[in-house]
Amino acid sequence: MKHLKSLLIVAILGIIVVATSCSKTSPPKKDVLSQIVGTYKGTLTNSNGLKDGSTADVSAVNDSVVQIHCYDLDGFDTTFVMEFYGNGDSVMLCNTGEDFFNRYGREMTGQHHMWDDMSGGMGSMGNMSNDDWQQHMRNQHQSGDEHFGSFDMDNGMFNYLFEMKDNSTQTKSFSGKKIR
Repeated sequence: MKHLKSLLIVAILGIIVVATSCSKTSPPKKDVLSQIVGTYKGTLTNSNGLKDGSTADVSAVNDSVVQIHCYDLDGFDTTFVMEFYGNGDSVMLCNTGEDFFNRYGREMTGQHHMWDDMSGGMGSMGNMSNDDWQQHMRNQHQSGDEHFGSFDMDNGMFNYLFEMKDNSTQTKSFSGKKIR
């Protein structure tokens, strides 16, 4: 009787283990959007090496576009929108809409994200983020096309190179760490 009771307990425990392991949901997909949206504090360095304390506020426009407001205390203040693409441990930025046309001289074609023909969006695209940037580059760009910004997901950093419109040889480079 004691042996039968032990077997019954082992069998019940085995059924519980199998039932709970089969009903577990898969781990949540990496939410790219929530990781890049926020405030970044850092420096704005001009092409002469002069640095100013600066801030970049990144907010979501939709599931594939962010608005970036970058400013410092010396009067630099600009707001712009960018399309974003997962690239392994980074998120890359590219112009969108009219800005894409002005930069590259051509329209962006449809389905330039890995998830465009699937349900969901960039904000919850999970493992496909590794190929999203490569697909964008392959389908939308030509050799020599330049890009100016990215997010380093491992270190919570945002970097962007601004080309100053008043003098094409002048640039300002923002580098900041996410504070919230």
